[in-house]
Amino acid sequence: MIKIFDLDRPGRDGQDIKTTPSRKSKEGQKGIISCLAFNPDRSGLYAAGSYSQTIGLYDESNNEMCSILQGTENESIGDIIQVQFSRDGKYLFSSSRKDNYIRCWDIRNTGNILYKLERNGNTNQRLSFDLDNTGSFLVTGSLDGKMIVYDLVNLDSKGSPRKVLDRLAHDDAVSAMSIHPTLPLIASCSGQRKFKLINGDISENDQNQNITSDNSLKIWRAKGDYAWCYYSAEGEIVIHPVTNIEGEENTSKEYSFDNQGTIDISNEISLNANISMVEEQINNSNIVSDNGSDNYIMTYVKFI
Repeated sequence: MIKIFDLDRPGRDGQDIKTTPSRKSKEGQKGIISCLAFNPDRSGLYAAGSYSQTIGLYDESNNEMCSILQGTENESIGDIIQVQFSRDGKYLFSSSRKDNYIRCWDIRNTGNILYKLERNGNTNQRLSFDLDNTGSFLVTGSLDGKMIVYDLVNLDSKGSPRKVLDRLAHDDAVSAMSIHPTLPLIASCSGQRKFKLINGDISENDQNQNITSDNSLKIWRAKGDYAWCYYSAEGEIVIHPVTNIEGEENTSKEYSFDNQGTIDISNEISLNANISMVEEQINNSNIVSDNGSDNYIMTYVKFI
């Protein structure tokens, strides 16, 4: 079922759109509707991904399903966890849980899979991807902590997008990626749920000393170097310098929240650090590290 809310009307009431006539019916789109995406070409088409391993394409004017995308007997597409249209609205990208591929569908006529972009995604956790505003690049995270970027325009000899970046970004699964709409910045989030195990033959300390976790958000410049990172643990902000071309990295500096929910990074600027989406312009101010380096220069900073 899809539920539509009118944002101009207060309350919890909304319009229920049944994707199948009944639970026993073989018609329509069955299963939990896990994700939605609207076509940016303003055609009124939107896509709904389902845990029944299908993607339904719906007409916004009457909410009727136009067509359905699904796997074949030889290839399953898995439980859909994300769908996103290309900027021109001609293609649809989808990803599934416990699946190592992001699929590109041709929704103009055939509804076939044009190509698949590989990543390590063999997990039930959602690993999201994003497209830049020009539709030229797709960025995605992976289970092994990597940030991967594909060039969707300059194809290889086989007619598939080229992998232009494949680097270790986090020490844990990269669960979310987002490209800034106007600036050459990429945000990546990492972390996954882990449990401490106790075995009768192995002490708790021996078993847990190998458990590592990286629950963080990083902002990267287009060249691939991150400028700062926010750690949620104990409300600390950790400011990182930009890694230079040689891969050397200056010492990080830590800042904590004060009673007003702000952090004083220098005498010149103070950023609102409420735990919500906030975007602040710093007017190219310098955040000077202890060694006098000016590698902390940023134009925009996002706190999430």
